[in-house]
Order: sequence, then structure tokens, then C-alpha cells
Amino acid sequence: MTWQALVEDGFEGEFRDYAGIGELTVALGWVPVWTQGTEPGVNHRPECDRETVRVRSGEAAAKVFSTHASHTAALSRRVQVQAGTAIRAVAHGATFGIKAGLGMRLGIDPEGGLDPDAEGVIWSSWWGQYNDDWKPELYHKFSVAIQAPSDYVTVFLYSHSDYKASTVAAYWDDVLIEQESDTPGPDPEPTGDLIGVLQEIRDVLKGISQKL
Repeated sequence: MTWQALVEDGFEGEFRDYAGIGELTVALGWVPVWTQGTEPGVNHRPECDRETVRVRSGEAAAKVFSTHASHTAALSRRVQVQAGTAIRAVAHGATFGIKAGLGMRLGIDPEGGLDPDAEGVIWSSWWGQYNDDWKPELYHKFSVAIQAPSDYVTVFLYSHSDYKASTVAAYWDDVLIEQESDTPGPDPEPTGDLIGVLQEIRDVLKGISQKL
């Protein structure tokens, strides 16, 4: 079994303002979603931006953050797939800021919906400021896999903070979304031993042809 990459996004490409909102600057292909609270400082609409300092690789990452408020938000991406195939997603996330109970997880909606709170979303484990191995700006690998029942799935890069703080930020980088494929991969490059055997065969064939 081989895997076909559907999305490989290190957030090195173009960013744009979602719906013309300057505080929601996201990479092409991604849509911000969030839970809007009603109390002061609780679940405010987050801000999104291109991050160029706290990155895992390359020159950029995606940033979802709030100031003097908590947030519950995600970057979402709807992807066309082949129904009935296995789909897996990998992403790397990190947090920064005063401890505010900030956690992150990676999810896939097998039905291709746009609501991260839908019951059918399959999630990775939570990771964040409550974990013993958490450190500020340390990137953590998230992964999740599903069997696709339909022609679209939606991937969510999700973050949630329990408390408001002066700065609460989640960073995402190096996202890979793959689909199971029956197409065989390329033949492996010949090793040194194999090259030697092939040369011996060619020499034998050359000797036979000269005798003829």
C-alpha cells in the first residue's frame, strides 16, 4: 500500500484576509472557524496571522491567537478524496504565552462538514500546557486517521484556552494530508550490490555475443 499526498502545507505560500477581515489573515486554502462567547474575555473571536519567528521549518507558520481573552478556534480545510479510502493527517503545533490552559488537537470530519463541534469529527489526543512534556514554543506532532465514507473530508487545526491572558497563541506548521493509493510507487534505486550483479550479467552477455 502506498500513500498519495493531497495537501502538503508548510505555510510558505500566500496568505490573505479572510472575508476581508484584517485580523483574520490565513493561508490560501484554509478557513478560520471559532466559537463566539458572550461574556467579556471569554471565547472572543481570535486573530490569525502569518508567523515568521516561531516556526518548525522553513520561513513561516500559521498563528491563531487572542489577547486579553480566551479562544476556541480552528483553521479548517476541506479536501476532496476518494470515498472508501483511508485518509490520514499529520500536523505540528506549538503554543506560546502565559499559561492559560491552552490545548491543541488535530481533527478530521469524515463527512466534510465545517463544524468542529460535530459529533462525527475524529480527533487526535489533546496536547498543550497541561501536559508534562509541554514547553513554550516546542512543536508537537499530531496525527489522526479515518476511513472516508464520502468524497470530501475536513481537517481542523484546533486550539482552546481555558482562561484569558495577555497573549494566548497557537502555532501550526508542516501539515500533511494523505490518501491511501493502489498506485505502485517508483522502483527503488539500484544499490551497489545490485549494480555489480547487473554489470556481471552484461559482461557475460557481451562474451557470448562475441563468440557468436
